[in-house]
Amino acid sequence: MKRRVPTCLAASIFLLAAGAAFAGEKPGAQATGLLVVTATVENIDLSTREVTLKREDGTLETVKVGTEARNLARVNVGDKATMKYYRSLAIFATPPIGEPSVTKATNLERAPLGAMPSGRITNVVEVTATVEALDLSKRTVTIRGPKGNLNTLKADDQVKLDQISVGDQVVARYTEAVTISVEKP
Repeated sequence: MKRRVPTCLAASIFLLAAGAAFAGEKPGAQATGLLVVTATVENIDLSTREVTLKREDGTLETVKVGTEARNLARVNVGDKATMKYYRSLAIFATPPIGEPSVTKATNLERAPLGAMPSGRITNVVEVTATVEALDLSKRTVTIRGPKGNLNTLKADDQVKLDQISVGDQVVARYTEAVTISVEKP
């Protein structure tokens, strides 16, 4: 599946309520969310690395645990698995700071050998796009992304469009982190 991250990120600024100012001058906003899911280990097949989990609502789900996950043999039926899924989008307008760009970074942390399985993966994508046109009456902003693509976006009523100028840039930083841990009951 092809992901259209830059367009989605840039569009999000105009869908968010943008009351707070970043850097004191231009409009900006941040939205965050955290989802926590806890399940009980119902079955483990070490030869196939499949673990069946029972969620709090009683539903069962079997997941294939990748070889990058250490210490699977330490997991037993009855152990508690907790997954935390965090997302954050920070977006703001700024005076020109360079050419439109996309940067990506990934960080992976794993449990030490011999410990209970746990880990975290964090992905950060930052997109910078240039404001090419503004239509205050229609509340739209046209931006040019890193690949030269143009996107016209509808601004939320709380975005202070009068503080944005053609030539300014829009910077969006999307962070996604997943943490998984297994504990004895």
